[in-house]
Amino acid sequence: MALSLAQNAIAFLIDLAEQGEIDPWDVNVIDVIDRFLSQLKPDQTPEGSRAIYESNLSESGQAFLYASMLVLLKADDLARQEEKQQQGDDELMEDLLADEALMDAPLPLSLERQIRRRAVARPQQNRRVTLQELIAQLEVMASAVAEHKPRIRTRRPRPHSRSKAVRAIAQLAHQENLSEMAEALDRFLSTEWEQIRPDEEWTDFETLVQYWIESDIGQQVRQASSHHTDQSDRVGVFWALLFLSAQSKVELEQNEFYQDLRVRSLKSSEIATSDATSFVLPD
Repeated sequence: MALSLAQNAIAFLIDLAEQGEIDPWDVNVIDVIDRFLSQLKPDQTPEGSRAIYESNLSESGQAFLYASMLVLLKADDLARQEEKQQQGDDELMEDLLADEALMDAPLPLSLERQIRRRAVARPQQNRRVTLQELIAQLEVMASAVAEHKPRIRTRRPRPHSRSKAVRAIAQLAHQENLSEMAEALDRFLSTEWEQIRPDEEWTDFETLVQYWIESDIGQQVRQASSHHTDQSDRVGVFWALLFLSAQSKVELEQNEFYQDLRVRSLKSSEIATSDATSFVLPD
């Protein structure tokens, strides 16, 4: 469709040139575009020929696209010419300012008589567009439009409803009560800490999780949870440790980020300290 429209436009330009209605060496681009668009104006068609009407609209849209691109190119060309003219004037002024002899020369008397005023405004700098250049530009535009690939539209995922979002959050939380998990871990540390670390105050997180899984208290929590996984044991113990740490029942230590986490039960440390104090300080 784009190529046939360009061919029609080129044939239309050649026909105008042969009839002498346009100058092949100085084509008025805007006037030619208006005349070509008038040829593409869709006529009133009956209801049964809607396809022809839509085809005419498509051709008119492509013609408007060509027209805008041609006018833009001509405007850019004129802007570049004006910029070059401005650069030439600036260079001339710099040469005049650099000439010390000219700068030191006194101004002539009756300067207003020496200035020649221009009767009319400076004519606008226009570059002539030839018929051959216009045809070549139309062929380039037709190739660009023909090679253009339509953009693929991707469907955005529909947002979840509020009920689905609440359900997803509930599943992520595994429907567990963190306070109950913290109480169970607190009982586990009170009864099993001496078995985990009989001679040391600190233990690493992985060892604590392994003992928790094998303990009776841990088995009871695992059976009560309907969303139990191996990862949920680690997550549950970690959140319970944070809860107990806020209550000053355990102490957490990590020397560097993303390194092993160490745990110490403050309750066992307090018991050991109280026993030592009672032994050192008799009645």
